[in-house]
Amino acid sequence: MPDHDIPLRPYGSSAGRDHLAERPRPKTITVDMHGHMRIGAADAHVKPHLNVPRHPGDLPPDAFSTEVSRKQSEDRGAALAGVEERLAEMDSMLVNVMAVSCSPSQFYYSLEPSIGHECCQIINDGILDNIKNHPKRFVGLGTVPMQDTELAIQELKRCTDELGYRGIQIGARVNGDELSAPRLDPFWETCQELGTVIFIHPSSFHSDRLSPHHLKNIIGNPLDTTVAMHYLIFDGVMERYPDLKFLTSHGGAFASHYSARMDHAYGARPDCRQNIHQKPSTYLRKFYFDSIVFSVEQLAFLISQFGAGHVMIGTDYPFDMGEYDPVEHVYQVPGLSEDEREKICGVTALELMGLDESGFR
Repeated sequence: MPDHDIPLRPYGSSAGRDHLAERPRPKTITVDMHGHMRIGAADAHVKPHLNVPRHPGDLPPDAFSTEVSRKQSEDRGAALAGVEERLAEMDSMLVNVMAVSCSPSQFYYSLEPSIGHECCQIINDGILDNIKNHPKRFVGLGTVPMQDTELAIQELKRCTDELGYRGIQIGARVNGDELSAPRLDPFWETCQELGTVIFIHPSSFHSDRLSPHHLKNIIGNPLDTTVAMHYLIFDGVMERYPDLKFLTSHGGAFASHYSARMDHAYGARPDCRQNIHQKPSTYLRKFYFDSIVFSVEQLAFLISQFGAGHVMIGTDYPFDMGEYDPVEHVYQVPGLSEDEREKICGVTALELMGLDESGFR
């Protein structure tokens, strides 16, 4: 018989680990680098132009998973679009500050570039309008029309110079292009010059094999990020632009936990060293990672491999695949100093974005 002793808690404590009776927290500001917001005006603007699915995650799963996801949209619509419910839940999660990025379904890369650019402007302006009255609780991460390099650069500069954003969120691929496509080199150069934090978020690696059981998310999302990271490494983007600040969702997906396979290939095959001159793991260490891996053991491994200065908390708010006890998770990892906990819970995130903690007190 199946074990149903574990209650369903879609927006509560993870079933991926046991939990503490008390909830410790650092004295420093805590910063969630992975929270989403949906801007309804962008959906209305884009609706007449959508003749194909927005991204692979829109392809239909099986009927049961479709119904569960529909119910989630109904349950979490206000939280995804608004601020007041978000603030209350941030307090319950011990999160002082959330870096807010758009819902991944609003990348709109499949649209004609000018329409995609208009949608990005609506989203970026909309996020700012929602968070501007709470400057000590939120920072914005913009979105840019990655299907057109020049327009992406233009919107990146607007986000930085006019809106005051310290980073952007991008998809793990752009239609048929990987993130290492040569046309994007000027974009990466601009990101490096501006010191932009680039948060890579998956759209899903859809396959008919992943239709049941939410596998398009459980497997497909981390696989999408994993492929993107490999292209950025093997096609030499990380070598050509060594100061890029890539933050990867879901703990760096499979890449961060299986990197020796890349290094083995580098030592075994000439086609795995065409564009790089060091082992792939050397470039992997340049990435930053959120903490959304759910188990204590996996978070401990991530920190041991890449250091407390390259890991920061995330929630994936407000979705059911989120981590709703991110600070507790850090405190469950054995052997960390309080300085390391503070780095992971917020200090590193603020430093990465060039922000001073005093601005959030």
